[in-house]
Amino acid sequence: VRAALHYSRVLPGKRVGRYIGVEDAGELVDVHSGHELEIGDARRLEPRASLETNCFELRVHPTAVQNFQDDEEVKEVYYPEMEAIIKSATGAERVIVFDHTVRDSFVGQSLNATTGVAAAVLRVHTDYSDNSGPLRIKTLAENGSYTGVQLSQDEKEEILSREFCIVNVWRNIKESEPVQSKPLAVLEPSTLDKGDFITYEMQYAERKGENYALHFNPGHRWYHYPLMEKDECLVFKTWESRTDRPRYCFHTAFDALTQLPDAPPRSSIEVRTVAIMPRKQTA
Repeated sequence: VRAALHYSRVLPGKRVGRYIGVEDAGELVDVHSGHELEIGDARRLEPRASLETNCFELRVHPTAVQNFQDDEEVKEVYYPEMEAIIKSATGAERVIVFDHTVRDSFVGQSLNATTGVAAAVLRVHTDYSDNSGPLRIKTLAENGSYTGVQLSQDEKEEILSREFCIVNVWRNIKESEPVQSKPLAVLEPSTLDKGDFITYEMQYAERKGENYALHFNPGHRWYHYPLMEKDECLVFKTWESRTDRPRYCFHTAFDALTQLPDAPPRSSIEVRTVAIMPRKQTA
């Protein structure tokens, strides 16, 4: 399919980013340019995409969750399911699910009120930078997450002394209705140039977050999994500590140019996790 993907633009004298819950100080701007591109069918890739080679892969993993609007059920039932799928995909010794977001592309609001507004994100990005990836581990020890995950100082030091990655899992949560609007596109990491990375700042009242946006490059190769069903999970790596392999899965929701005007809205859940690798054995 073809779609216009929204890449960030850098304006003279400004930094790229946005203010969240604080007054606009005029230093950050969030300006995009649309670029029409071909989004390939990842289901046709041979060999199949894998987390280690492509930073993304599709897995069939049914869920026992009955109500994704129930935060407690999600934490009690879905989090262990996601730990299992990510251990299998990464070989991790331990997986910590630290938060989740339920999105609805029609109402543009989170179905789990704890997280506030959560529309589909129509901007090319990855969730963490080389600074904010390790910092996320530190903040989970200092402040915890809204879901109640709190690391001890010993756990923090143990994770930071190991190889680890931050892995997301994205799922359609509509029964018997595949995704037909605002699907998720993922970027083949072999087409990335680190020189195209843009530091994207998120200024909150009490802290500053950071991820990467991206300059447009005609060499980028994008994929998506058409008509994802509820039993399917898109597993993708948003940051990786190991530098000997692909480390970033840039992604974005998109509107296909051929999308029908009456296509049903998308409802999805995305979980974010830390996958901690086994400690290397020394000779």
